[in-house]
Amino acid sequence: MNKKVIIIGATSGIGKSLAEFYIKKDYTVGITGRRENLLKEIAESSSKSTVFIEKMDVADTESSLSILQHLVNKMGGVDIIVINAGVGFPKATYEQEIQTIDINVRGFMALAHWSYQYFKENGGGRLAGISSVASVRSSPHAPEYHASKAFMSSYMEGLRLRSAKWNPKVSVTDIRPGFVDTAMTKSNKGMFWVATPERAALQIFDAIENRKSVQYVTKRYWLIGSLLKILPEWLLAKVM
Repeated sequence: MNKKVIIIGATSGIGKSLAEFYIKKDYTVGITGRRENLLKEIAESSSKSTVFIEKMDVADTESSLSILQHLVNKMGGVDIIVINAGVGFPKATYEQEIQTIDINVRGFMALAHWSYQYFKENGGGRLAGISSVASVRSSPHAPEYHASKAFMSSYMEGLRLRSAKWNPKVSVTDIRPGFVDTAMTKSNKGMFWVATPERAALQIFDAIENRKSVQYVTKRYWLIGSLLKILPEWLLAKVM
């Protein structure tokens, strides 16, 4: 029996490439996003796998949980859930900062909690969340974004500790991408080590398969994460 994966936030960028990767691997794939037409394009391009689609707005937590439950039921269960939905704004307004928290924190936590409980009650599974290298330290340019990613990483660490104590069959993988060539990063200046979404998808797939706790994407961003952890704040202010 082929495995079943759900990717939340699959209309573009990393999520879309990851969905296409799982489709090529002949998984049964469920995909969600706010732009239903883009989900349909992914489903219609598949000649190998069965693809299920559901329109979802992660900011609406009650609705997103109901939709996730419905999608799992349609698929007859799920083995892997990847939470990729997230937002970030250059020079965010107050309203955009609130939106960032609604999606990256409240929306993520609701979906991660539901997914973990589902796997706990159904004999195990694999949960992955796409956080960021930005989870390691904050930034003067987008403190709300960095804080939201730090929440994601910390929450996933807590779930891993919970698994270590009580639920060893539930794995939780924190994916921390650096710069990936997506619509969200188009306005960024001075990007380096930029990965294609396809390369990012391959490394994410491998990390989930190997039940990694934390995986930087690409792998060499581990060096940046390690450096950020030890920089004093005065120096961080100069380099960020």
